[in-house]
Amino acid sequence: MLQRSAPAAAVGIVAVLALTACSTSDEPTNTGSTGDQKTLTIATDNVAPLEAVVEEFEAAHPDITVEIQDGGSDYPTFLRTGLAAGTAADVIRTFPGAGNVVSVVPLDEASQLVDLSGAEWAGELSPTQNNLFSNDDKLLSVPIGALGLGPVYNDQTMEELGLEIPETYSEVLDLCAAAKDNGKVAYTMFLKGGSSIPSYAMLAPLLYGPNPDFTVEQIAGDQSFADSEWVDAFAMQQEMLAAGCFNEGPTGTEWNVSFEQVATGQALATFAFSDTTSLEDVAPEGATFSIAPFPVDDSGDNYLAAADSSGFGINAKSDNQDAAKVFIDFLATADAQNAYATASKGAPSLPNDSFSPDSPNQATVLEYVVSGKTATWPDQGWPGTATQLELNEVTQTVILGSDSPEVAAERLDAAFAKDLADN
Repeated sequence: MLQRSAPAAAVGIVAVLALTACSTSDEPTNTGSTGDQKTLTIATDNVAPLEAVVEEFEAAHPDITVEIQDGGSDYPTFLRTGLAAGTAADVIRTFPGAGNVVSVVPLDEASQLVDLSGAEWAGELSPTQNNLFSNDDKLLSVPIGALGLGPVYNDQTMEELGLEIPETYSEVLDLCAAAKDNGKVAYTMFLKGGSSIPSYAMLAPLLYGPNPDFTVEQIAGDQSFADSEWVDAFAMQQEMLAAGCFNEGPTGTEWNVSFEQVATGQALATFAFSDTTSLEDVAPEGATFSIAPFPVDDSGDNYLAAADSSGFGINAKSDNQDAAKVFIDFLATADAQNAYATASKGAPSLPNDSFSPDSPNQATVLEYVVSGKTATWPDQGWPGTATQLELNEVTQTVILGSDSPEVAAERLDAAFAKDLADN
């Protein structure tokens, strides 16, 4: 029986459709009974899609009861605290690459994940996924949950005001003016503690869509933040602030406040993921929300930031390794991948022929995947965590005006150099 507990302590998405010849099995992988009744703990910060998977898992494995630990909005701190104290869950949600403190590379460097290279499903990962979810030739996590990222609009508020989702940057500024005329905010930003989401949405068409090799070129010393479109993204945010596009005090606003503003129609949109469950939870019944790419010019040639958002790995210090491996293998099945994708309004990370979108946001993500108009999230390729931490800082200083776009980009270059030196 699925249980939930409070916190215990205070671009591979393209492969989803491109690898249709390599289809994940439709049948759950049953590696056999663990011998007696087990309780398996799983840590995540995105409970709803995991619950959908667990329901099917427990039906297939009645000898294993799953308890979900909800890490909340500060999941990295929650997880690292649990790992340090020896109280972390048996299975943990991980992020790809090295750019976050709960990404697979730093977790593996601390010997906190089990090597999954011998799993039967390991061969189904694309080369990009293998790179993002591995370290030192060890596969450390099963990818699940490919999501889009960008502005998410309240459909009913937009319709009530007779407005349409902008497809050009000029239309973005027009939307800001129309929102002000109606006593509303166009885009509510939650930058308390920093948020990379607005920058990533803008940089999909500005940089990482047209040049997906930018980070590789950075590592080789041929590119820099300061000489790239990162400066343009920061300048655009300052221009939008001056145009009245954002809420008051965005650097002191938390995500739940912004979500409530959009959900209740005080704001037209916020920058978020295609999984709109958290918005729906605080919105009136029947409210719907639509993700779209953020247009950065008037060409109409837009890219959507979309990527494998996370995976799940096994805590190396878990005393419940057998049950954990059964669950990890189940996550690689089509049933689990599709259940997670449907609940999170995304797409399965591992390709299979039985998935079809059942929500507008899923259809939007897949539309851009099919057209080749997606861009990865920059931090997934960064060599360490210092760059992400510095980005959290400069997203605030740019809006506060204490850093120019050029200085903010130079600060990122210094952090990136530190990551390269340390890793």
